[in-house]
Amino acid sequence: MKASLRSLPALLLLVTLGCVTPVTPEQIARADFGTIPDPPTYQTAIRHFMQPLLFDPFTARFRFIGEPQKGYAYLSGRRQPPVFGYLVQVGITAKNLKGNYVGEEPHRFFIKNDMLYPLSKSDKAEIVP
Repeated sequence: MKASLRSLPALLLLVTLGCVTPVTPEQIARADFGTIPDPPTYQTAIRHFMQPLLFDPFTARFRFIGEPQKGYAYLSGRRQPPVFGYLVQVGITAKNLKGNYVGEEPHRFFIKNDMLYPLSKSDKAEIVP
């Protein structure tokens, strides 16, 4: 029983580190989402950002899924307040080492006032109504 009581503080610390600061309707109502992204500008920025990450960037096909939508993302960790801006979803496919297309992979980006942030699959980000 003593060993489990000793590990309780460490367990509580691990549980609280994974917590997300919840977004309230009041935060959404008074949020500054920044300027609405211009399609040619943000699409070009995403293409340029992805080029060095792809094996054959010149064969890449980008499918922009819908328009940018108002939302928020936790850019500085889940314990920090979220940043409000616009979320963009893109499907990207490119050729691999064998010269074959590998299939479309989903990617998410966050845009705030002409600043582009790539989001990983584990980054918390949501669209707001």
